[in-house]
Amino acid sequence: MNKRRKKALWLTAAVVLLLLLVSQIVAFFTSEDMTTNRYSAKTIPDPVVRIAITEIFEPPTTPSDEPYKKDVKITNTGTESCYPRVRLEFSDAQIAAISSLSADGTQFVPVAEYPTAVLPAGWVYADGYYYYTEALPPGEATNSLFQWVKTVFPEDTPKDFDIFVYAEAVQAVDVDDNELDYAAAWRLS
Repeated sequence: MNKRRKKALWLTAAVVLLLLLVSQIVAFFTSEDMTTNRYSAKTIPDPVVRIAITEIFEPPTTPSDEPYKKDVKITNTGTESCYPRVRLEFSDAQIAAISSLSADGTQFVPVAEYPTAVLPAGWVYADGYYYYTEALPPGEATNSLFQWVKTVFPEDTPKDFDIFVYAEAVQAVDVDDNELDYAAAWRLS
């Protein structure tokens, strides 16, 4: 073999050996690991805070300006005491402007002014929500937020509309089982 070929063979062998060595060094300093965490839906506990909107709704049978029953309460259907809050929305802003709410069926307050009115016991208004200020024990219901609605149509031509009642709740105790008031539970300032 001539010297040139021998040199080329040795050089090729050295490069291959060097590449093998570098790949082993890189592999040594590189690591991967994979872990599979499995769980079953059966191991996740049931939610402890659950509420339901409890409503008695008796719409008028004929178009009139007479009040109709819409008694709105929140019931704690969970296993822990909670603080519910409620948001009211009318499907039509013009209807909201000509509607009034009443807690007792005698004194009606325009919808826009209801948050600033004397609300039923246990209710306050803040941040667009009606907050229940007393911890609601499991199985219990709030006082009625309102019981009657009156809508006076200016042209005696009633329109269909909806009053949406949206409710949610938070637990009445913190992670250390310390009882909170409604403002602390909702983190109101």
